[in-house]
Amino acid sequence: MRAPVVPFGTRRHGYGHEPDHAVVLCVPRFAAHHAAEHTHDDAGQIVPGPALTQGAGPAEQDVLDLQRGAYLYLAADAKKDGAGAQPTALVTEARKTRRSAPGAVRAWAQNELGSTERYNALVVGQYSWVPDDSHGGTAAEEMASLPIHWLKDWTLCLDVECGARPDTVLHRLYGTVTFFEPDTGCLGFSPTGGHPTTAVPVHRIVALAGDQQRRRTGQVPAHEPYDDEPENW
Repeated sequence: MRAPVVPFGTRRHGYGHEPDHAVVLCVPRFAAHHAAEHTHDDAGQIVPGPALTQGAGPAEQDVLDLQRGAYLYLAADAKKDGAGAQPTALVTEARKTRRSAPGAVRAWAQNELGSTERYNALVVGQYSWVPDDSHGGTAAEEMASLPIHWLKDWTLCLDVECGARPDTVLHRLYGTVTFFEPDTGCLGFSPTGGHPTTAVPVHRIVALAGDQQRRRTGQVPAHEPYDDEPENW
């Protein structure tokens, strides 16, 4: 048995980088422990899961827990929110903090500057895009007006709700934005390193901003804990 792959950062390949992946495998117990023992100097490369009874397959929850150990945001968790899902109190409170932070959301969020100026401010980390708390607000119009096809050239920070509700946490993901669909409320996000795009529902997004350190693939982490008061604001 093999579960779908999840992002696991990047690895060097020739003069560049390529995406690295993590996968959950169901193998004999001795094989799992043997592999783990031979990679003890490379922590986190192989993580044995719970033992299974004879003839039983792995529980879905155990598989998801192992996947989250590699990459905390899973599309399967968001899918279980159901149609018409709304942002949780965790998300709305974090959005409120971001909106009120000095320099986080500037005058151009109120259309005082054009879409190109907002795009330039976003990608260098001078402006944070914070979604609407309800469908069809001005933030959705603002994102839709940006030249989305250019965003794939920049490393961005996506602050997002991770895990299965109600036991969720906020986490920061790094990657590129490939599309935005205001009608469906989905933002396309490709984890750093060139991983396939995942459609992230807006109701789980706290904010999107550029990386002020302007790091590139191989320099930026795949993800890190969310800090609601980062130093670069």
